[in-house]
Amino acid sequence: MPRGTKFDESTTLRLPLPNELSAGTAAVGRSLTALLERAPMTYEAAMSDDTSAAEARRRLLDWATGHRGGGQVVLEPPAGSRIHDRHFAVERVQGDSTALLATAVLVSDLLVRMDLAASGTTLGGEPEELLGVTAFLTGGLSLSVKSREWAPADASAAAHLRWLIGHQRFFVVLQLLSSALSGVDEAAGTAREEEAVREFTWLCRSASTCMRYAADFPPHWYGEVRDTMVPPAVNAGFSGLQTRDHQHLVSVMRALKNGGGLDRMAPRSAEAVHAGVSQLYDAHVWVCDRFGGSTEPSLLMAQSRQGAGRPAVGQNPSAPDSRTGTAVPRTRAEDPTSRTQSVESTAPESGVVAARKLADQRLRQLAPGPDCTS
Repeated sequence: MPRGTKFDESTTLRLPLPNELSAGTAAVGRSLTALLERAPMTYEAAMSDDTSAAEARRRLLDWATGHRGGGQVVLEPPAGSRIHDRHFAVERVQGDSTALLATAVLVSDLLVRMDLAASGTTLGGEPEELLGVTAFLTGGLSLSVKSREWAPADASAAAHLRWLIGHQRFFVVLQLLSSALSGVDEAAGTAREEEAVREFTWLCRSASTCMRYAADFPPHWYGEVRDTMVPPAVNAGFSGLQTRDHQHLVSVMRALKNGGGLDRMAPRSAEAVHAGVSQLYDAHVWVCDRFGGSTEPSLLMAQSRQGAGRPAVGQNPSAPDSRTGTAVPRTRAEDPTSRTQSVESTAPESGVVAARKLADQRLRQLAPGPDCTS
């Protein structure tokens, strides 16, 4: 799929601004139940493996995207987050945030189900944690979806679409996860604590699965996908750190620590919350490693390196520049030995190392002691 390709309008996902979602996940579940009761066909029929399910999915998706839960699309700072949203076909909407998120769950369900039906998967196993969010929120609607092997008609286009829809799914679950963690904070030290923690940790597992699903295509296609996330396709500095929903989750983690909820929790509950978040960041490391991050720098680090006038990792410094087509000359006084030592001393850390450092920083938000603001 060439750079700049526009996806079908039905692929666009509308999400509330994460900091405006004040109701808990139970309220989202009630809104989702009411939404499904108004749907023109049953959710089970659309999500099944029956031969008629494809048409039911399309009809239900058209209906869901047609009413979208209302609201007004907003464009607001930070600019990097807006560009990040646009890249992943996400619109931020103000309105009834609970209804908006419930509709986003349904739309995402259908997009993921259609994508799996069309392309299959490389991961294997049953997708309960990927497609079980609606059942989890509504307390019903069991699914029996069988995975089939990755075999798309157009592997390149399928890899691009999987990356897009997988990220959208991740953003949806991240919003639910932040709401659930706020619920843990409120329930800390009460009889509701254990149930609140159980809900949060299940959503952590689901978010981890969503991240793996986004990377669920053969690694050799990632080069094409990565090309869509560097200038001029996007802004310089494009990175997952611009994800609004992850930023909000981190702010809720800080609130849990600063507000004392973490200190009120039973040790077993605190350990479970920490383990759930750790699983989430482990999935990020897994994705980095899957796409060569054990040796290559992260997307952000690679851009920083190129911006400083150094060649990207794996690029011959005397080869033509990919943007200008001209060779980058060597200086006359260059000594090959000193050049090698210089490159080694300034080589960026690998994506996996950077991902683990980020995980350590974030997990300190859930450790006892003074607040960590990194």
